[in-house]
Amino acid sequence: MGTKPFRLFLVLIFVLVYSVLANNYYGHHHLNANRQRITLNGLFTNSHYPSIHFALEQVNAQLLSPINLQFHLDETEGTIKCDVGTSVKTFFDMMNRSSSSLGVIFTDACQTVLSYISETATYFRLPVISFTDSDLSLLAKDRYPYFYHIVPSDHAHNLVRKQLLQYFNWTRFGLIYQHGSKYTLVANDFSNLTAMDKKLFEVNLTRGLAYRHGPIWQANNERYIETLLKDFKTRDVRIIIANFNQTVARHMFCQAAREQVYGSRYQWIILGYPSSSPWWNEPTHCSQQEIVRAMNGTLQTRVPQFSMDENANRSEFVSEYIKSFSKFENDYFDAYAYDTIWSLAYFYRLKLTSNQSNTEVFKNIIDDIDFIGATGRVRYLDGGRIGEVLVEQFVACRMMNNETCTIPCYEEEEDCHLTVVKIFRATYSESKDGPPILYTLNPIMWHGNGPPRDRTNQTVQFEHIYPSVFISISICSGIGLFMSCAFLAFNIHFRSHRYIRMSSPTLNNIILCGCMLAYISMILMGINSSLFREKSYVGTIMNIFCPTRVWILCISFTLAFGSMFSKTWRVHSIFTNINTTKRGIHDSRLLAIVGVLLTIDLIFLIVWQILDPIRRVLVYSAPHRLKDNQDIEIIPYREECKSKNMSLWFVVLVLNKGLLMFYGSFLSWKTRHVTMPALNDSRYIGLSVYIVFICCTLGSLVIFIPSEQMQFSYFLRSFFIVICTTATVCLVFVPKIIEVYRDPHSKKRQPKVTNRLHPNQGRPIVLTVQHLNAILSDNQDLKLVLSMQEETLNRLFDQLNGPRVENRITTVTEPFEMERLIVCNDGADEEDDEDDGDDDDEEEEKEEDSSSGDECHLQFITSNASLQPGRVARAVSLCLFNKVQLGRISWPEAASDSRYSIPSQDIHHFASSSASKTLRRQAYHNSFSIFKNSRNSEHSAVAKDNHASLQNFEPLFDGLVLLDETRLDDMLETDLISTVNG
Repeated sequence: MGTKPFRLFLVLIFVLVYSVLANNYYGHHHLNANRQRITLNGLFTNSHYPSIHFALEQVNAQLLSPINLQFHLDETEGTIKCDVGTSVKTFFDMMNRSSSSLGVIFTDACQTVLSYISETATYFRLPVISFTDSDLSLLAKDRYPYFYHIVPSDHAHNLVRKQLLQYFNWTRFGLIYQHGSKYTLVANDFSNLTAMDKKLFEVNLTRGLAYRHGPIWQANNERYIETLLKDFKTRDVRIIIANFNQTVARHMFCQAAREQVYGSRYQWIILGYPSSSPWWNEPTHCSQQEIVRAMNGTLQTRVPQFSMDENANRSEFVSEYIKSFSKFENDYFDAYAYDTIWSLAYFYRLKLTSNQSNTEVFKNIIDDIDFIGATGRVRYLDGGRIGEVLVEQFVACRMMNNETCTIPCYEEEEDCHLTVVKIFRATYSESKDGPPILYTLNPIMWHGNGPPRDRTNQTVQFEHIYPSVFISISICSGIGLFMSCAFLAFNIHFRSHRYIRMSSPTLNNIILCGCMLAYISMILMGINSSLFREKSYVGTIMNIFCPTRVWILCISFTLAFGSMFSKTWRVHSIFTNINTTKRGIHDSRLLAIVGVLLTIDLIFLIVWQILDPIRRVLVYSAPHRLKDNQDIEIIPYREECKSKNMSLWFVVLVLNKGLLMFYGSFLSWKTRHVTMPALNDSRYIGLSVYIVFICCTLGSLVIFIPSEQMQFSYFLRSFFIVICTTATVCLVFVPKIIEVYRDPHSKKRQPKVTNRLHPNQGRPIVLTVQHLNAILSDNQDLKLVLSMQEETLNRLFDQLNGPRVENRITTVTEPFEMERLIVCNDGADEEDDEDDGDDDDEEEEKEEDSSSGDECHLQFITSNASLQPGRVARAVSLCLFNKVQLGRISWPEAASDSRYSIPSQDIHHFASSSASKTLRRQAYHNSFSIFKNSRNSEHSAVAKDNHASLQNFEPLFDGLVLLDETRLDDMLETDLISTVNG
C-alpha cells in the first residue's frame, strides 16, 4: 500500500510536467511561426559570439512589439583581418549572399577597414554600427552619413577631460599628440573645445610627435622625445594632455623619468587604451621602476567594460548578462556588442510603426533610442554614443584592498607595482548637449599636498625698504636733526663770544644747515609707494620725491662741505702766501665761494630737470622660486628714480663733487700742522674734511651693490651719511661748547701772536722758485737796512765816547730818546683787546709766550757787562726786523766788532708781547745806567754848569726803520715761508 500511492503521485507529476511542456512547445512553435524573421549582418575580426548569441536569445525570448520579430545573425565565415582588400571583398560577398537587401551591418573592424566599409556602404544607403571604434574621423557626416558608434567617441573623452580641468582648476596646459589621423584629430578637437572658452583655458604649448617604429629609428625617436619634454619644462607646462598609442607611451614615460617631468609638479592625462593587460610592463631602455615612478599619478580617460552605476534601473536581462559575464575575462568591448544587439532590436521595433525606408527610418529613430544597457545608459546623438567615461589613475602601490591602494609607494621607493584605480565616473544628465558630470568613485592620490598647479604661481611682489629699517634710519636722522638744531641755537646765542666770533659763526651756521639737509635726505631716500594707502596718486607723489632727493642731497653737500672747504682754503692761503702786502681774508669772501658752488649746483640741477627729468620707474627683476615651494615664482619689482641719461648726469655730478672733495682734502693735508687759537677750529675742520672724503669715497662703492639688495644698499648709504655728518657736526661744535663752558663770559684774553707753521725739523725744507726770489729780495732789503743801522750806531758811539762838542752833552734825557730808538710804539697796548676784534679775519695773530722766557732774556742782557747801549739798540732792532728772539743772537766778544749773527734755524721765532717790550725797556735802562755811572766821575763838574734842553736834542734814531706793531703784524701775517714735507 505504501508504494501504490507513491507511484500514483509520480505519475501525476509526470502528467503535469508533460502538459506544461507540451503547452509551451506548441505555444512557442505557434508564436515562432507567426514571427517576422530579421537578419542581422555582422563583420567580425574577433569572436564575440557568446555576448551576441546571449543577447539574441534574450531579444527573441521577449515580446518587443505586437508584431513578433525573430533576429537571425548572418555572420562571415571566420573572422576578417585588419586588411582593406580582404574586408571589402568579404563585405561584397555578404551582399551577394543575402537573399534580400541588407538591413544593418554591425562590426568590430579596425579603423582602417571600417573607414572603407563605411564609405562603400554609403553608396548602398546601408547603416553601419561599430561597437569597438571611437575614431573621430568617422563622425564626419559629409563623408560617412550612415556610420554610428556604440562606443563613446574620442570627442566624449575630450569633454570629460575638459571637465576634469575645470574640476581641478587647471586653466593652462600643453598638448602632445602622435602624428596620425586618430590622435591628431583628438588633439585638434580638444583645442577647439578649449578655444571656445578662451577666458578659462590657455593652450600654452602644442607639440606633435613623429614616431617611427623600428630599431633604426629608435635613437631619433628618443632624441625627439627628449627635446619635446625639455620644451615643456622650459615653457613651464605642468598639465600635459597626451594622445598616443601604447608603444609611444612607454618610451614617453621612460624619457619623462630621466628628464624628471613627473611628480608633484606635473600631471599627465592620457587617452586610455581598451586593454586590461599591463602594457607598461613591456621592455624599454628604462628600468621597470623608472616607468612606475614616471607613471605614478597619471590620469587616463577610458570607456568602462561594464557600467559603474550601481543605482541604474537595469532590466532583468541586463542584470542577468552582467552577472553571467562579469566574472570572465572577455574581450574589452564584449558588453558593447551586447548593447548593440539590443539597440538594433529597439530600432526594428520602432521601425515597424513607420512606413519609411530602412535608411531614412534608421537616421530618425536611432537618436530616439534610450535604454539602460550593460555599459550604462544607451543614447545617441549625431551618430555618436552618449555614455559613461571613466577617469582612472595609475597608482604605484604596495598593497591593494577593494581596488583601493592602502599602502602607496613614493617616488624613490623600489619594488612598487602600478595598478589602475577608478577615480571618477562621467555621465550625462537628461540633456544630451550638456557637459558630463563627474561622480567620485575613489579618492585621488597626489604626490604633494594636493593637485599640482597648472603653472608656476607667479606673484608680483613689490620690494621696498622694510619698515623696521626705515624707522631705524628715520630715528637716527631725527636725533641728528635735533642735535644740529641744538648746535645752531647754541651758535646763534653765543655768536658774540670771542671764541665763537673768531671761528666765523656764519659759516658754521651754513655747515649746520647742510648737515640738517643731509639728515633729511636719508628720510627721503626711504620713502616709497608702500607708505601711501591711496594708490591713485602715488605716481605723482613719487615723481615729486625723486628729484627732491637728488636736489636736497646735492645742496646739503655743497653747503656743508663747501663751507668747510672755504675755511680750509683761508687757512692755507694765510700760511702759504708770501706777499707782505696782503691783507686778511674776510668772511664775505668765504661766503662768496660757497655761493658760487651753490650757484653751480642749482644751474646743473635745473638744466638736468628740464632736459632729462628724474621720474619714478618700475623695474622688474628676474623671477625666482621659493625654496620651500617650487610652484611659487616671485617676480620682484621695485621703484627707482631714473632719467633717460642718468649715467651721464651722474658722472658729471660725481666729477664735480669729487674734484671739490679731492682739492679740499689736499688743502687739509697741506695745513695739517696749523695750530692757531685765532683760527681755533681749523684742525677740526681739516679732520671733518678727511672724514667726508673717506665716507664719500666708500659710499660711492654702493653703486656696485646689486640693486636687488635694496635693504643693504639703503643701510650703507644712510650709514655713511650719518657717520660723516655727525662727525662733522661734533668736531666743529663740541670743542666750542667746551670752551664756552670753561670761559662763559669770554674773560680770557687771547695772545696777540701765535706759533707759526712749524715744519718738521726731521725733514728738509723744500723751497719753490717763488720763495727763493722773495728771499733774495728780502735779503737785499735787510742788507740796506743793516748798513744804515751800522752807520747810525757808529756815529752814536762816537758821540758817546768822544769829547764834548760845543755845549751838547749826553744827559739823563737820553734814555727817552734811546727808548724811542729801541722800543716799539706802545699805543696799541693801551687799547682794549675787545675793540681790536671787530673783524675775526683781521685780528692779530697770537703767541703763547710766557714771562719767564722774557725774564731770562733780561738777565742775559743785564748780566753781560760788555754790552753797550748802542750794541743793545742794534741787536734789538735787528731782532725786531728779523723776527727772532733776543737771546738767540750771537753777540760779538769785542766792542769793535759790529757784526751780529742770527741762527738760521731761528728765522721763524719771534715774540712781540707786552712782556718782551718791558724786556727791551729794562735792558736799555740797565745798560745805560752802567754807562752813565762810569762817566759821572769824569764829567760831574761840567754837567753841573751846562744843561741842555730837550728842544736842542738831536734825534738819535735817524737812519733807523720805525718798527711799530702794525708793521710787525703785517709782516707776520704775510712774510712766512711755506714748507712742504718731503
